[in-house]
Amino acid sequence: MDGRASHQQAKNGIIMAGRVYIVGAGPGAADLLTLRAASLLRAATIVLHDDLVPAEILELCPASAQIVNVGKRCGRHSRSQAQINALMVWHARETEAQTIVRLKSGDPAVFGRLGEELDALRRAGVEFEIVPGVTAASAAAASAKITLTDRRAASALVVVTAHNARNEPLSKTMSGPARPTYAVYMPGPDYAGTAKGLVESGHEPATPCAVVSNAGRADEAVRYLTLAELASVTEIPAPALLIVGEVAAEHPLQRRQDLLSEISTQSLPKGREPNHYDRLPIYPSLG
Repeated sequence: MDGRASHQQAKNGIIMAGRVYIVGAGPGAADLLTLRAASLLRAATIVLHDDLVPAEILELCPASAQIVNVGKRCGRHSRSQAQINALMVWHARETEAQTIVRLKSGDPAVFGRLGEELDALRRAGVEFEIVPGVTAASAAAASAKITLTDRRAASALVVVTAHNARNEPLSKTMSGPARPTYAVYMPGPDYAGTAKGLVESGHEPATPCAVVSNAGRADEAVRYLTLAELASVTEIPAPALLIVGEVAAEHPLQRRQDLLSEISTQSLPKGREPNHYDRLPIYPSLG
């Protein structure tokens, strides 16, 4: 079972030990956390957090929780990505049941290296749940008192990063990213027309996509298909959102081949003492 199958427990407010909860901390203010995020932090026994997560959010955790800064800032990495992956898997496999929170700034699914961490958890057979957070673009627009999609001025929102794994300059990313993801709001009810428009814009009919209906609600439904298959889709309840691109493949082919070996060869300690965020544990084998 992975995060897709476990979403019903999230709707019911159930917190399960041994599962990794990948939680969005939002832009930094504790009162902008979701209720689900706050309840998970209050129940956490292990928290692996990004460097940008402020103390006021970490203070929601129990005093007995073990809180580890695994963050990466420009030029300063306290843990490599492979080490973070190994820590999540190791804690999830401990004999003593733990409530494990991987706390990420903003929204985990937006430029948060989420894909690499999901690969590691899936390969290790670890259950997980993703808890969304307020992403930086939304928070910044609110602070600036502007709208990102004023229908009189903009019909598209482009979210890019100035730092990518291929070290490409921003000018190249802006002129046409190699593997873009499109989030199409209000794609129905004419899904045939939407699919036709995407294919005419240059997408292959075999391009993976996912239609998410009633996201986050009790009657949520997710369908994984291709643009060719999307053309014949009908009767999808609104509201719905269409995600188009490689990331939408139900079983993605793009995997980091070193993840499994990194996890299996990491030598992690057999035990540790509880620590709060100002008393971080030291894992000698992780450096």
